[in-house]
Amino acid sequence: MRNAFIALVFIFVTLVSASTPPQDQQRKRSMKDLNLTDTQQEQFQKISFETQKKQIELQAKTETAKLELRRLMNADAVDKSAIEKKLNEIAAARTALVMNRINGWIEKNKVLTPEQQKLWKKAFRKNRTMAKEKVRDVRIERMRMLRRPMMQHKP
Repeated sequence: MRNAFIALVFIFVTLVSASTPPQDQQRKRSMKDLNLTDTQQEQFQKISFETQKKQIELQAKTETAKLELRRLMNADAVDKSAIEKKLNEIAAARTALVMNRINGWIEKNKVLTPEQQKLWKKAFRKNRTMAKEKVRDVRIERMRMLRRPMMQHKP
């Protein structure tokens, strides 16, 4: 019961912290600093929509392949070549996810003036650093949450 409570608290904390991350605040400031024209804003929105739409499709493809891999792994007769093929499919889908994000960034970059591009790249680097820090912090917190119950039950 205690472990279930700890897990629920961890999920709640994760969701609350994800609702207003500093990264989103930084991104909004960066967009404001770019001082986009109305046309640029429309183009950014269109590119964002198309990128997000494709991202959803690629994520679904990735998750479906992972589900199929689990089925292959749980089969009575394990087919090594089928598993390898499925792993390659998952790797290709993950690569496509990353490339889709990069392509969206490149398309947005093309809309900007040279001066805006400098600000855009600077903001990108800062947002990327913040994202890495957030991932690191979440991993550290997960490890702490997993260790606490184990440490309490030692004789």
